[in-house]
Amino acid sequence: MKHLIIFLIAIVMLGSCSETSERSLVSEVKGNVDSLQKVFAPDTRVALWRVSVVRQQNGAVAVQGVVENNEAKKALLQLKNQFPGVRCDISLLPEKQWKNKVALINNSVSSIRRKTTRASEMLNQALLGTPLKVFQKKGEWYLIQTPDRYLGWINQADIVLFTQEDLQRYENHSKMVYNRQYGFSYSKPDTHSLVVSDLAVGCILPVIATKGTFYQVKYPDGRVAFVKKTEAVNFDNFIHRKPTPESLVNTALKFNGIPYLWGGRSSKAIDCSGFTSTIYYLNGILLQRDASQQTHFGKEITTHFEFKGLRPGDLLFFGRKAKENQPEKVTHVAMYIGGGRFIHSSGKVRISSMDPASSEYAGEYAPRFVRAVRIIGQVNGTTIQRLEDNPFFQMLKTK
Repeated sequence: MKHLIIFLIAIVMLGSCSETSERSLVSEVKGNVDSLQKVFAPDTRVALWRVSVVRQQNGAVAVQGVVENNEAKKALLQLKNQFPGVRCDISLLPEKQWKNKVALINNSVSSIRRKTTRASEMLNQALLGTPLKVFQKKGEWYLIQTPDRYLGWINQADIVLFTQEDLQRYENHSKMVYNRQYGFSYSKPDTHSLVVSDLAVGCILPVIATKGTFYQVKYPDGRVAFVKKTEAVNFDNFIHRKPTPESLVNTALKFNGIPYLWGGRSSKAIDCSGFTSTIYYLNGILLQRDASQQTHFGKEITTHFEFKGLRPGDLLFFGRKAKENQPEKVTHVAMYIGGGRFIHSSGKVRISSMDPASSEYAGEYAPRFVRAVRIIGQVNGTTIQRLEDNPFFQMLKTK
């Protein structure tokens, strides 16, 4: 009996050592994968990197997932040499059938989600006519990328897929951009006729004809409708807009009172960074999507909650400043409009003040202030980009 007990203890200890060794291997491989991610996809909101380290049913350790960068794929496959016995199953996206296709948003505003379900968190939205890059399809959902490179899943009911030939025909038409905060397209050149759909400021549609005071437009899915000329501007002129402090303020004030919506990015409902990025979009500039992204680009003006030296159009960021052993965390963004006042989406789009003497003073924001950043004059072609230089919107220019 004594010998049997000793044997059983030895077996348990051997198993324990084996489990510890396997955990150590998984941890070491994961550490290497994380290091590669920092090189190839430091921000997975805009760089496709969905890679995980798993222990399979047979006990083997595997690195599996998808990336969009071929160099990233090669680097991950090299892990097999460093860790013999570790399997690497890495796919390169977009999948073959989507490489030569573009998706266009087919509704006035469409939701982009974290996962392939309508109950999943809404990350972003895109407006009618916005071109999207397609990576893959899962059931009724497509993994897509918006013009600001933001990634997410969109339902097939919200988009129409275009081949390169379809897109060339689409490019032959001039296009209009809806220029009112909110409105409608109609089945006839008559505002009393049947509504075809609603429209939000920034929606894009090709013009196929003019009928009196209306543009005849065509939706991506082929629907034909009419939009009042006075409610639209020419797309080719729109993407060449250059922001001024005055134009940014005028645009922002038109959103006053619009309700807050997490992930929202339209004149129907909007979140804080969706608001600032939309203001700039409507003035010819493409910003990053989230406040924590926007804060890193442009020229820093101040880190103090004061309006001295600020200009209308400057972005104000709030959250938590970096401290020893505690990284910075930006959670909110607003836009300065002059006179010590700023406009932001918090509950709804509203105006607050940095001036303690003002009835609009937002004292609760003072301790959360991180920095003010100037965008005007800081276009760099990548993180702050003119619409006219963006490859997604270049596809829509009239040929």
